[in-house]
Amino acid sequence: MKIFTRRRYQENFVRPFIRDEEVQVILAISLMILFAGHFVMQYLGHTWFKESFLDPTNPGFWLIITNAVFITAILLLNKQAGGWAWSQLGFAPGPKWWHTVLITLGTIILIFVVSGFVRPLVTAVGDEPDISHLMVLQDNLPLLILALILVWVTAAFLQELVFRAFLINSLDALLGRTDWSPWWAVIFSSFIFGLMHAWQGIGGILSTAVIGFIFGAVFLLNGRRILPLVLAHGILDSISLYGIYAM
Repeated sequence: MKIFTRRRYQENFVRPFIRDEEVQVILAISLMILFAGHFVMQYLGHTWFKESFLDPTNPGFWLIITNAVFITAILLLNKQAGGWAWSQLGFAPGPKWWHTVLITLGTIILIFVVSGFVRPLVTAVGDEPDISHLMVLQDNLPLLILALILVWVTAAFLQELVFRAFLINSLDALLGRTDWSPWWAVIFSSFIFGLMHAWQGIGGILSTAVIGFIFGAVFLLNGRRILPLVLAHGILDSISLYGIYAM
C-alpha cells in the first residue's frame, strides 16, 4: 500500500491531472491558438523573411522574438489557470548529474543513428530542406554567435518546454490520463512538431516528426524531465550551425 501511494505521489508530481472542466476547455482552446499562431509565425519567418531573420534591423528577426514571447505567454497563462507546478513542466529534480549527461549523449547518438536510416526514405518522398538562407553564417563569427543564442533560447529551451513538457502533459491530461494516453500524446505531439516545420517541405516534416517522437519518448522514459532534451536539442542544432559556419 505504501509503495502504491508513493508511486501515485511521484506520478502526480510530474503528471498533471485536470479535474475542472472549465480549465480543460481553456487548455484545449489554448492549444489550438498555440498551434495556429506558432505555425503562422514560424512559416512566415522561414519563408517570407528567411533572408533577414538573423538581422535585428529587419522584421524577420522580431517575428521570431514575437513567436517566442507568444508561446511563452500561452504556457504561463495555462500554468496559472491549471495550477501546474514547474515539476509538471519538465523541471522535476533529477537523479545524479551523470544520469543527465548519459541521457543527453544517448539521445544525440540515437538521433544520429535513426537519421541515418530515415534520411534515404525522407529524400525519396521530398526534397532536402532549403538552408540557403543560412549560408550567411559562413566565416561570420558574430552572426554565428547570434544564431547560437537564438537556437538555444527559442529552439532548444522553448520548443522542448512547450512541445514536449507542456504539450505532452496537456494532451495526456485531456485524454484522461489512461495507461496509453501518454504515448498517444507523444505521437500526436510529434505530428504537430513536424507540421510546425512545414517550411522545410515534406521531407523536413517527416524527419522532424521522427525526431520529435524520439524526444517525446525520452521525455516519458526519463521521468518527464526536459533538461537532457534541451541539451541534446541545443547541441545538435549547434553542430549543424557550426558546420555551415566552417564550410
